[in-house]
Amino acid sequence: MSLILLLGIGAIGWSSFSVLTGKGYYKGCPPGGYDRDEDPCGFWAPTIVIFCMGAVCILVSLGVVPLHPRQ
Repeated sequence: MSLILLLGIGAIGWSSFSVLTGKGYYKGCPPGGYDRDEDPCGFWAPTIVIFCMGAVCILVSLGVVPLHPRQ
């Protein structure tokens, strides 16, 4: 299993856990994490970014999105 695939699975798992619990634990967040209801921008923006990064990592590892060849 490739490291990029593991990174993608971890990122999607982290964002899914945040959506399920309603708390976002990100760098620089207040104690207890960002709450979905109290600070929606602080919760949804990083959650969506992390989910998209995970999706792109999985697509790259499956070969759907090609990377530039290394020289």
